[in-house]
Amino acid sequence: MKIELLTDDAIIVELSADDMKNLNITYEEMDYSKIETKRVIWTILSRAGRTLGREINTSGKLLVEAMRRESGGCVLFFSVEQEKGISKNKRYLVKKSDYIACDFDNVSALIACAERIVFSGFRVESRLYRNKNKYRLLVRSQTTGAGLIKPCLSEFGCVCGDGAMLFAHTAEHWHCIADRNAVELLSFGRGAS
Repeated sequence: MKIELLTDDAIIVELSADDMKNLNITYEEMDYSKIETKRVIWTILSRAGRTLGREINTSGKLLVEAMRRESGGCVLFFSVEQEKGISKNKRYLVKKSDYIACDFDNVSALIACAERIVFSGFRVESRLYRNKNKYRLLVRSQTTGAGLIKPCLSEFGCVCGDGAMLFAHTAEHWHCIADRNAVELLSFGRGAS
């Protein structure tokens, strides 16, 4: 089990096929309405707290996103929305088909981000644009919601939005460097010039 702290309110946990077997659960059986899934989630959060040497704050709304791994395991992304005057009835819709845009001030950060996306096992469609000294990477997940990709992007650059309008604006006003497979090209050292 690999546990990584992304922010004070977000962690990512990678479970191997053996981890899933030890927890006595499969990806198909994961359903938060079932007591066994809740048991597994709280077991993982407890272990994450011990591993990270800190209490995992779940006082806000806990969002758990799961992504199947081809190896038989899965990746779990835990994030907590703290209650800061936000309506308790507020809901979020994560559209899997929307591109997420992330801006980078330099090529080094852009390449590091692409390498992290590939290393994390995310399958994405990606495009790369340039406007003066800025780079914009547009990423659309093929396997999971935006919640898992955004922390990875924001670690290296500035997530500036998502959706069809931003995609259209970028395509019209920015110079396209790679219209497909940008992440793969960058992660193999064939970055933008």
